[in-house]
Formats: sequence, C-alpha cells, structure tokens
Amino acid sequence: MQFLTMQAAKLKFAVFLYLAGMVAIHAAVAWNVRESVRKGYSDFSIYYCAGTIVRQGLGRQLYDNTTQFKVQQEFSPGVAIRHGALPYTHPPFEAMLFVPFTYIPYPSAFALWDLANLVMLISLPFLLRPHLRQLENYRWPLWVFASLGFFPIFFALLQGQDAIVLLFLYTLAFVCLKKNRDACAGAWLALGLFKPHLVLPFVFLLLMQGRKKALYGFLPTAALLALVSIAIVGREGMVQYPHYVVHLEATMAQGAIVPSDMPNLRGLVYMLLHGDSYVGAVALASSLGLLILAAWQGRGATDFLDLKFSLGAFVAVLVSYHAMGYDLSMLMLPVFLLTNELLGKDEARGWPDFLTMAAIAVLFFSPLQLVLLMRGDRLALMGWAVLALFLGIAGQISRSNSPTPET
Repeated sequence: MQFLTMQAAKLKFAVFLYLAGMVAIHAAVAWNVRESVRKGYSDFSIYYCAGTIVRQGLGRQLYDNTTQFKVQQEFSPGVAIRHGALPYTHPPFEAMLFVPFTYIPYPSAFALWDLANLVMLISLPFLLRPHLRQLENYRWPLWVFASLGFFPIFFALLQGQDAIVLLFLYTLAFVCLKKNRDACAGAWLALGLFKPHLVLPFVFLLLMQGRKKALYGFLPTAALLALVSIAIVGREGMVQYPHYVVHLEATMAQGAIVPSDMPNLRGLVYMLLHGDSYVGAVALASSLGLLILAAWQGRGATDFLDLKFSLGAFVAVLVSYHAMGYDLSMLMLPVFLLTNELLGKDEARGWPDFLTMAAIAVLFFSPLQLVLLMRGDRLALMGWAVLALFLGIAGQISRSNSPTPET
C-alpha cells in the first residue's frame, strides 16, 4: 500500500511538472507577442469593433465591411498587415456584451476581457467539484493551473476570443443536468448560440437522450436573443446575416478562415483531399454519420451522464463546420470529466481507456500545436486527437452498457 501511495505521489508530481512546462511555454509566447496584442493584432479587435459600432448607434451597418474597417483603423492603426476589416461573423446579440468594454481604450479593454475570462476559469472548480468525487479534494488553483496549461485556452486568452465563455456556459449546463434541471441547462446552452455550430449538435444529442425538457429553456432564450439581434440590425440585417457568413466561408475571408487550421472533420477532410471540390460533401456526409453514431451511443436517458456529456462535446467540435484552435477550449470540461472517470478506476482497462489517456496527452502537448499553427497552417491535424477521444469515450460507453458476465 505504501508503495502504491508513493507511485501515485510521483505520478502527480510528474503531471504537475508537465503542466508547469506547458504554462511556461505559454507565458514565453505571450511575452514575445505582447506588443502585437497591444496594437490590435488579436481577434479581440472584432469584438471591440462590433461593440463600438453598436454603441455609436450604427447597428444596421454591423456587417458592412467598410464600416468595420473604418472603426478598426480608429483604435488599431498600427496593424500593418490589415488592409481590410477583420470580419465580425457572430450573431448581432453578442456585440452587446462588448459595448461596456468600448468605453475604455483598446489595450485596457483587452486586459479587462482576459481578466473576466480568468474569473470564469477560476469559477469552474467551485462549480464542478461537488459533482466530481475523484477531483473534489484537489485545490482550485491546481484546476486553474491545468486549464492554463491547455493550449486552446491559452490561445483563446492570447487572441481575446470568446471561447472560454462557451466553456463556462457548458459547465453551467452540465451542473444543471446533474441536478435534473434540464430547462435551466437548455437556457445556458442557448446563451452559447453566438457559436451555434458548437451548440446545436449538442442540443440535438440531448434530445436523443430523452432530455426534451431542455427545449423549455432553450427555445425561449433563443427567441429572446433573436429579438435582441433584430433590435440591433433590423429585420433586413437578420436576413442578410446568413449570406454574409456563407460568403466569408466561401471566400475564406481573404485568408482569415483556413480549413487546414480547423481541428474538426472539415479540416481533416480538407487536408486528406488536398482542398478538392468534394471536401464539403464528404465533410457533410461524415459529420452526419458521426452524429448518428453519437445519438445511438448516447441513447438511454441519464445513465453515464459524464461520459455522454463528454461524447456530445467532442461530437459538437468534430461536426462543426467552423472550429478554430481556440474553440477546443470547451473540451476542458470533458477533460475534467474524463479525468474524474479514469481516477475512479483501479487501473486502465482496455483500448478505450488507453486511447482516451493518449489523446488527452496529445491535446496537452503545446509545442506540437504551436508548430502546426505557426509553421504551416496545419492545426487541423489535431482533429485526429479529438476524433480519437470521441472513439475512446464511445468505447467506454459501449463497455459500460454491456452486461457484466456472471461468475
């Protein structure tokens, strides 16, 4: 017993050192690009721009590239590589979230936004520990430390992205599902519709699990957000918005949207087919197949909620048509859930457990993601790790659903 205790202590220390190394790498990268962030090279400029346009009463012009570029030039004139607007592609209602930040200068607003994101990260252990028995005795700083060692979260902070907000909302939804408050969970998920492609597949899988009461919160909240959006851009603006997004995807937004940087099925298919014209059709067919498989695996009401929730989160990323590296931030929640699941076992059993652990290790290896991102736009290759985790979770659910042989 003493030997096993010593081995566990050594393993924990090794994990801590590994995470410390990843955090150190992230800190070094952040320090090296600090001046670029201050000047407005980061994605936060699109949110600051959208908030400014709405604050100035120009909501009808929210998706006008000329207006966006003019506003961005006002607060970030030092971005030499920007010869056109970095487009704001999210629904109109999200712009309201950033209006308060536009009352202070851009660099200060960026820092305040990242501080708000850190507060959300700090809240995660307090929300989750009561529901994760194997992790409840770990102090909250270690949870935050692990989160900061996760490259997608670091990437989201560096870019000033909104991906951590989605992680926070998913966490609130998970807690509500744990308490059988499905309508409340649906409402939290609806607030994440600023990234509908990362929410709607998950809601579909919830319905397939028999949690139809989630719609009682999801639909009214979604309707309210639609009314807010109409108030901002008008009915004509709401009709034009989908065309604006589709056009940007089709033209790759002058290089701002690159499928080979998307760690999802679209990105994987794009790289496998070398950008062939059949990419869209193959990606759609494989996404539908994966969604159907996940719905089949997730049937059976609330049994194995942690595994089924994790499965749904990974599927949402894989089948999303648009997912960038920072969007994997939402996977920090299923990583916590899967870690709790693995710690509850005496030993790893079978290929699902080993595949899950190996894929998590790859997702936490920041040097690989930095090389793929900065040396050739190949972050889509991380989609294999996401797909491996999906298969590992599906295997665990299948094994759990299988009847135990009598002895």
